[in-house]
Amino acid sequence: MPVFQEIEAVPLTNRVVAALKDAFFSGKLRPGDAIVERQLAQEMKVGTPVVREALICLQGQGFVRRVTNTGTFVTKFSAEEVEQLYTLRVELEALVLEWARPRVTADDLAGLKALVDDLVEAGETGARREFLERDFSFHKRCWELSGNLYLMETLERLMAPLFAFVVLASDVPLTAAMAREHYAIVDALANLQPPEFDKVVRKTLGTFSQRWISSMSSKGGSSKNGSPKHGDKTA
Repeated sequence: MPVFQEIEAVPLTNRVVAALKDAFFSGKLRPGDAIVERQLAQEMKVGTPVVREALICLQGQGFVRRVTNTGTFVTKFSAEEVEQLYTLRVELEALVLEWARPRVTADDLAGLKALVDDLVEAGETGARREFLERDFSFHKRCWELSGNLYLMETLERLMAPLFAFVVLASDVPLTAAMAREHYAIVDALANLQPPEFDKVVRKTLGTFSQRWISSMSSKGGSSKNGSPKHGDKTA
């Protein structure tokens, strides 16, 4: 009988993606910073095509933006973009929860509650990256419960960069109280019927959205193409 389990081979591109995400979350690369493919390849001792493939992957996930004839930059949202995206998010996620409500089982609800419990724990310890990841996991599970693959994929593409924005660009504390707001969604799925269900869901989602819209508005935002404004520091 083998002593060790087989070690899964991780493609080099995935390793570069993971390294860049660690740099984003640790603050080594900040929103608006430039990413130079050749320099990155030299530092990581990999080929430029591998770095380019990793950046294409990160672009699809919303973490970086490519500006024609300019370069690649860590995503930096304008206040207007944040408002538009979160406004759309409320409408789509309210629809997701409306479709999920008649489908959820007791096991589903228990799973959602456990995800919020984990989120509260991250808020209590002040672990920003864990908070972000657990917050995203909760919402992603809600999207899955809608039973609509296309809506789930749309929300994931829409929200991944905004969840990253919370960690990368905001100095708003991520607290246990903020995490506990998610219990309202679980309780609504378990106990409420329309129209009260819709009222509670929209109020809760609206609170989430307004918090980050207000935060971004107070910071002044950035240029729409994701590149730094004149005078901004780049990597």
